[in-house]
Amino acid sequence: MLITDKEILKKYTAENRIWQGISSIEVTKKGRIFVTFYSGYIKEHFGNYVLLIKSDDDGKTFSDPIAVAYKDENHRCYDPVLWIDPLGRLWFIWALLPANGVYASVCDDPDADELVWSTPRKIGNDVMMCRPTVLSTGEWLFPIAVWRRGLVPHIWPETRIPDCETGAFVYKTTDNGETFTKLGGARVEGRSFDEHMTLELPDGRLRLFARTGYGIGASDSYDRGKTWGASFNTGYGGPCSRFHITRLSSGRLLLINHYNYTSRNNLYAMLSEDEGKTWKYKLLLDERNEVSYPDAVERNGYIYITYDRERGGFMGSFAAAYSKAREILVAKITEDDIIEGTLKSDGYLKCVASKLGRYCRDDVENPYMFLPQYDTVGAVKQIMNDHPREKYISVIFDAFSVNCTNMHKLDCEKLDALITRFDEHDGYDDEILEEIIVLVKNVTESKTQSVPVIDRIKSVIEENLEADISVADVAKKIGMSKFYMSHIFKKATAITVVDYKNELKLTKAKKLLVTTDDSITDIAYSCGFGSASYFTERFTKAEGIQPGKYRVLNKKDKR
Repeated sequence: MLITDKEILKKYTAENRIWQGISSIEVTKKGRIFVTFYSGYIKEHFGNYVLLIKSDDDGKTFSDPIAVAYKDENHRCYDPVLWIDPLGRLWFIWALLPANGVYASVCDDPDADELVWSTPRKIGNDVMMCRPTVLSTGEWLFPIAVWRRGLVPHIWPETRIPDCETGAFVYKTTDNGETFTKLGGARVEGRSFDEHMTLELPDGRLRLFARTGYGIGASDSYDRGKTWGASFNTGYGGPCSRFHITRLSSGRLLLINHYNYTSRNNLYAMLSEDEGKTWKYKLLLDERNEVSYPDAVERNGYIYITYDRERGGFMGSFAAAYSKAREILVAKITEDDIIEGTLKSDGYLKCVASKLGRYCRDDVENPYMFLPQYDTVGAVKQIMNDHPREKYISVIFDAFSVNCTNMHKLDCEKLDALITRFDEHDGYDDEILEEIIVLVKNVTESKTQSVPVIDRIKSVIEENLEADISVADVAKKIGMSKFYMSHIFKKATAITVVDYKNELKLTKAKKLLVTTDDSITDIAYSCGFGSASYFTERFTKAEGIQPGKYRVLNKKDKR
């Protein structure tokens, strides 16, 4: 299951990968940086494998894979963790389906020129997403969760394990990892995938932190992990994503989480001097969208952090995957950097450890065109098994090559009515999806989309800005399905039709404010806001300043 043969490892280099994500990091005493993450095929599913890369020049360059955990196409290796234990040994840990186990291989000397790994062995059920905790009393606690079956059907099949009790458990070892004892499990209210970590508090309590729909929940144990009390909301927030929390050698707590976020953006490193009651110091690591799943380690006076950006999985085509960054990144900072709120040390931010380019076989292999091979019922089943509900319609559009060159052959009114019914339906209505597929699958396929249609959409919006034209009316003027028009516009521009229209309105308003003496009311109506009060409200919310003051500060002619 652990591949270290250099010839075989060539099959797992960057040009052989379409997507990647969910990373972990470790650093040796001599400064060697290890990073692990997983990939395989086009999404999180069977056939996935875990990769290990390293850097011997402080992150300036990273190697091709030096080890890969892979079973076969009927298994899935995923969610890896790296950890150097108190003995200096490097643990390479991953989860395996359908064995429902957490497996580990250990390297006694991670600074050696030739790394030697132990035979992989199972240490617990089911998934371990975060690094272990060493208690003051010497035990090591491994945070291993048993997830609810059917939690995400497209990546988690309905398999069973001998102990099917679910929860965020800890496994204790008192003999340096030779044997493990499963202790109690916390059931944090609103938890999502758990992805939990534990901290030892000054009074001896253990606190378990888990990912939830509202951010980060927690539960305390007064008997060293055997039982866990009622859960509570930490108030730390977060967009339902993995976080990292640990105690630094200084005694401060380090939290890496999203702050002032709108989605998985604005990833920060934060410090607390009062056991997590407040986070006084903050350093922005990455403001961009789709940055997530941080892991960190304190070594040699620095804090090393890894996270992923725009993984590129679950896309509908090579082009869609290529539009994503598909990066594994590393940062190197100090506590003083966080306290100052800016990088003052000789560390770095946004260092790319791995970035994907074109897939080496994209001219002869297309793993995305999976739906047309099925009959209608089979296609619906495949969609529902492999994708979240909000992706169903876009998957159909991508798979059956409906585009602006053949959209006129469709009954757009019927298509929009079906999609509206589907959106309004409470359940997963197979029959509606089947009708949609029947409607679109016989349309003449075209391999390319006509770019000018995007320009046409823009033009219609610009020409009707004052009237505040609706999405449906834009589509009607172009002769397209409003849903398909919205689909291709966002795919081409990365924003919605409505967001584009609103941005145009604000841009036009700003130009009129600084280049004319038109009244606020006239500007409001000419830009499609309907009233001066609504315009002022929207402008102030978007720009952080009222339009009148914006005009005073930015007027081109201030005579």
